[in-house]
Amino acid sequence: MLNAFLQFYVDHQWLALPLAMLSAVGVGILWMGWLTLMLTAFGQRLWLWGFAILLLPVPVSQCFALRHPAMNPWANRLVMWGLLLSLPMLVLTGWWAWVALTQPSPVP
Repeated sequence: MLNAFLQFYVDHQWLALPLAMLSAVGVGILWMGWLTLMLTAFGQRLWLWGFAILLLPVPVSQCFALRHPAMNPWANRLVMWGLLLSLPMLVLTGWWAWVALTQPSPVP
């Protein structure tokens, strides 16, 4: 299965490389927003939110951003834009994993 993943990305470099670069930028922006939201939660003495963002950054930081939109709007936008920029590569990899796993294994 790993060979199928690698072969797909080698055959479709025109798609995989720009999406990988876009996804790397998205992860960096998401990390900056996550760190800022965690510091905001601790600074406002919302300890439960702060520790939850520290332990589970991706789902909890979006929930915190949606629950408290006026607390730090800049960090909220960073988290949302980072997630949106990271999604295309994740969707492509998930789609290819589904295709690779549903095909029958070749018999040697």
